[in-house]
Amino acid sequence: MLKTPPPRTTGRLRASWTARRAIGLALLLVMAVLGWRPASALQVTGSESGSVRLTEHVSVLEDPRAQWSIDDIRSPTLNRQFKPWSGAGNINLGFSSSAHWVKVTLQGPSRDTVAGVLELPYFLLDTVDFYAPGQTPVHTGSRLPLDSRPFLHSAFAFPVQLEPRPVDVYLRVQSNNGVSVPLYWWPQRAFTHHMQSVLLLQALYFGALVALLIYNLFLFVSLKDRRFLLYTLFMGCGGLGMIAGNGLGQMFLWPGQAGFDTLAQTLFLSMAGGFGLMFGCEFLQAGQHTPRLAQLIRLCAAGFITVALLTLGALWSAAVLNVTAQLVMWIALGSSLLVMFTSVRVVRLGQKGAFMFLLAWCVLWAGVLIAVLRTFELLPTNTFTAYAVQIATAFEMLLLAFALADIVRQERQEREAAQQDALRAQQSLLDASRTAEQTLGRNVQARTEQLERALTTERQLLTQYMLFGALISHEFRNPLGIVDSQISLLRREQELGSLQLEKRLDTMGKATRRLLNLFDKWLQGNQLSQYFQGEKHEAIDLAPWLATLIDVRGTQADTPRLLLLPSSTNERVRADKSLLELAVTNLIDNAFKHAGASSAVVIQTHGKPGWVGISVTDQGCGIDAKHHGAVFNAYYRVEQEHPLPGLGLGLALVRRVVQLHAGHVELTSAAGQGCTFCIWLPDSTPAAPTGELLS
Repeated sequence: MLKTPPPRTTGRLRASWTARRAIGLALLLVMAVLGWRPASALQVTGSESGSVRLTEHVSVLEDPRAQWSIDDIRSPTLNRQFKPWSGAGNINLGFSSSAHWVKVTLQGPSRDTVAGVLELPYFLLDTVDFYAPGQTPVHTGSRLPLDSRPFLHSAFAFPVQLEPRPVDVYLRVQSNNGVSVPLYWWPQRAFTHHMQSVLLLQALYFGALVALLIYNLFLFVSLKDRRFLLYTLFMGCGGLGMIAGNGLGQMFLWPGQAGFDTLAQTLFLSMAGGFGLMFGCEFLQAGQHTPRLAQLIRLCAAGFITVALLTLGALWSAAVLNVTAQLVMWIALGSSLLVMFTSVRVVRLGQKGAFMFLLAWCVLWAGVLIAVLRTFELLPTNTFTAYAVQIATAFEMLLLAFALADIVRQERQEREAAQQDALRAQQSLLDASRTAEQTLGRNVQARTEQLERALTTERQLLTQYMLFGALISHEFRNPLGIVDSQISLLRREQELGSLQLEKRLDTMGKATRRLLNLFDKWLQGNQLSQYFQGEKHEAIDLAPWLATLIDVRGTQADTPRLLLLPSSTNERVRADKSLLELAVTNLIDNAFKHAGASSAVVIQTHGKPGWVGISVTDQGCGIDAKHHGAVFNAYYRVEQEHPLPGLGLGLALVRRVVQLHAGHVELTSAAGQGCTFCIWLPDSTPAAPTGELLS
């Protein structure tokens, strides 16, 4: 009796089925032309120790409404409609809600009955019904509990007793995921050994995965680095997706949850895709190097997470799983190319660890490519090609772990280098501070010494001014006393009628001039700087100017003779007349003090290239050579047996006046041989024409 469940095919699926049916009819015509022959029966013997793929011995019939029973299929009408599978590789029927019947014709040895296993190593089939002659039908599938399966297998396996005659074995499969029916026949003993080897390899794989996950989780807790958290989530969800895809989830992690088992692979792989993209974006620092690509990667990550949430809706509607599975494939394809392109961009920018990330990504896609090529029989089926995706993911996660460790090492080295630089900078700053402190200490000490010297000088000046004041008071008392006594004598002589007016006036004049000289010395020593600010240079012919000066000085009584020696050349200088007169008269006064009344003071002019000199020579006691440099200092006096009156300001005044005229003073003297002071000033005589010089 035919089952008539309500049809679940959508318009798109019907169109797909129509197109597939048209393609199938075209293939039948081609095979008819080429001499098509039906699938032959597989003959097996008891000596076989490995698996045999049954693709060449399989026929397929589609039940669009999923309403035929095994009796209907065995009827001659429908049995003749089975078509041998002509595709490359395993039976792959794509996404379809139709039920598909698969017929395999098996034949044992000529006399013996062979016990074997028909294996269907594809987990994502909602329902799988197995029918073999003389055996109880088996109804199982991914949506049914594990105890519905004859063997505790991650996918599906059914016991088969082969007779010497051909036997038709039927499988009815249906799924909301992609429908794939890889079929293998195993001898009983070889299948048991095979299952043990597979479980051992899976245990090793997932054990290493768990160890790596725990290690990176500890690193995240220790370093608080967000990349380790994202890597741990990516690795954990990817591992759960692998477990679900291998059919081991219901066996070990969520037993009895058949409904969840059907959607677990899509759910966990979607979450792994989202976390993997976020990890890649964070690892590559795409937000800094390629901001636009980083936004696209984050958008794809959000798409993966959205698909994962939608996948949970398959708990209530099985049709949702078909849509979400296709969405996962399209998003995975686009995001993988996007991440690879971004990795290449970041590698070219020199980001550390980016090449290792790109290598890990290429390894993953190499595993996926190998699996696809194996599916289409472009690569042989062996342990490596069968588990290429798992091997690739293992190497990918190891490479990513190495890349993370290398980045952490480099960042730690950079931090240590930065700390060393900071320590060196701090030490340099400390050294600079110490140097500045020492320099400041030296400067303070030097300044303190300068202040102490200045204070000492000020004290000495104060002492000198006090001595000067005492001297002035003493000197003022004597001339004033003389003037006062002379006035008294004038009055008495006037009363007596014997007035000596000329004599008294001459005496008072000498005393008055002495006072004026004292005042001049004082004012010249303290106010000369203000006076110099208004200096005015003019051309001076020295011969007539000195003659006039000598005439004035030579009229004074009680002074040595003042002689001016004639010069053969007419020397000329540019100077301030009043200042030059002040300097020369100070030299004359100084010579008068040392010459004595019986000797003469000689004034003479001199010339040498570029310079004009005025010398004043006396025949006095002279000055020892050790005092030549100090006699021009203010208040310096040479200690003598018979000290002469004076304040020690005259020669200092002379040197200052000469320096203001860009000249210098020269002293020639020795003890007991008199002194010669010569004022040297720049020559201002115009240069003679070339013709005159030649003549």
